[in-house]
Amino acid sequence: MAGSPQAGHAVSLVWQRLLLALLEALCYSRVSGSWRSSLPGTIRALKGSCVVIPCSFTYPGSRESLGGPFSVVWYQYRSRGYPEIYNSKGTASVLAEYQARTQLLGDPEMGNCTLSISPVRSEDAMSYYVWINPDSVRHRFYDVTVRVEVADTPDPLMLSDPGVLIEGDRTTITCSIRHTCPSAPPSLGWSPGGGKAVTRHERLAGGGWRAEAELSYTPSYKDHGRHLQCTATFPNQQQARNALHLQVNYRPRGAAVAVVGPARLMEGDNVTLRCTSQSHPPATTYRWFQGPRRALLRGLGRGPEVTVLAVGRLSGPYRCAAENEIGLGEDSPAAHLDVEYPPTLLPWGNCTVRGRGPEEAATCHCAAEGNPPPRLEWRLPNRTLPGDFEGPELRATTWARGPAMSGELRGPAGALANVSCAATNAHGQSQTALPVVPAGDDNLLLMVSSGVIGGVLLLSVLAIVVYKLARARKDEEEGPSIYDNDGNGEQRPSLKGGKPSKAKKDEQFNLYSKAKAGGEELGIDDYEAMERVEDYENLAAGGAGPYGNVGTWQPHLLSEQIYSNV
Repeated sequence: MAGSPQAGHAVSLVWQRLLLALLEALCYSRVSGSWRSSLPGTIRALKGSCVVIPCSFTYPGSRESLGGPFSVVWYQYRSRGYPEIYNSKGTASVLAEYQARTQLLGDPEMGNCTLSISPVRSEDAMSYYVWINPDSVRHRFYDVTVRVEVADTPDPLMLSDPGVLIEGDRTTITCSIRHTCPSAPPSLGWSPGGGKAVTRHERLAGGGWRAEAELSYTPSYKDHGRHLQCTATFPNQQQARNALHLQVNYRPRGAAVAVVGPARLMEGDNVTLRCTSQSHPPATTYRWFQGPRRALLRGLGRGPEVTVLAVGRLSGPYRCAAENEIGLGEDSPAAHLDVEYPPTLLPWGNCTVRGRGPEEAATCHCAAEGNPPPRLEWRLPNRTLPGDFEGPELRATTWARGPAMSGELRGPAGALANVSCAATNAHGQSQTALPVVPAGDDNLLLMVSSGVIGGVLLLSVLAIVVYKLARARKDEEEGPSIYDNDGNGEQRPSLKGGKPSKAKKDEQFNLYSKAKAGGEELGIDDYEAMERVEDYENLAAGGAGPYGNVGTWQPHLLSEQIYSNV
């Protein structure tokens, strides 16, 4: 059965439409099938700064086949309409609030469609997409969008943690912050300043940038406990800060010896000395030194305190040094103990007579030591004169040098035939009658008088030394010792030995010499051992105490005993 003409025409139209749709689909596939845009999913921008949105695209076929320059248009992503924020052909169709704030940074001929928005506003927080050649390309560019988030404050500023620093060891600390505006990055600064800082900028994935400042410096003990702050300042004057609390390890500094308890000491008292210092970490061991030659005190433990028993007037000076895991600190300044004691008259006081007859005159001299310095008085049969006196016939003068007080009394020989000298301080009094020295010729007497007056200070010092030598010999015979607290509350005396003979001293010294024969370099222990022989004449030749031979020495010229508190 043959069909009607109308039915045949309808079938023909259907096939024509199907063919046109197929051709259109094939054409669209050829034109848009290879178009592709690339954007970050999200980018965070700082209000008042700028944001650079990285963008790239690819196209099908060759550049020549497309013809003409690329047209680049950026849109807000909206459900209705196509609001433009940038158009490479002009600003007429661009939203007013984006005009003069958007700029294409990339080169479309290189497939770069990067966009800059500056300054960023709060209302810029939304999604955007790019369309290349929107008049001719029907590719669904709006399927690829970027979400811009706007922050009121900068991203956190990051600081590298250097850990515990060592004084004198150079270190590097890094400060960095993320931003989105390479054309106007934040500036980075350190506080306090010092050292060498290097700033650089690095591009990150996803449209971000990092500004980084690297500080290289050598830490000092003064830096311990300080805050090192890094500040990032943006062009809109917003700032981000972060700080490090520096921990610097350094050897002990500023060691000092302090008296524990009352500072006023009497001869014969016990006194505890404490060594203080500044260090990080805290000092763990201590060394103690005594005397002007810094003799190392051994056998006292390694604690911060030592106790001097029966302190003497010539004790010290004392020094200490603290040590921690970083090293040994410098010695403390010498600590001189202020030991008070009653006055002692020095043995050369006398009265000399010169001239003859009515011109016969006498000059009396007297000297004493004590702490506090004594006050001198001249005692005559019928009166007592102070140390400083001016009368019609008699004249007295005194002068002090350290703990010694010297005096001179002049007058007629008859008035000074029987003179006593008395020295008094807060702890007692000492008195002696002054012998009369027979007069010689005037020239000799003048020379003797001048020598006495000019050299009284030197004689005073020599007399003190002689006095102490005698006392030290007596103490050596009694066998003074050094005590060490062993940590169990028990004081252990070191072995006592008699004073070695010169032969034994030579034997001890030769022992060190022979042990290092053949040119071998002496070690620190050898030097310390030799120093002990040199500084202490009472070093025993043998015997093993709790600390071996080192526990048997006794201080030269010192009568006090010492032990340590550990």
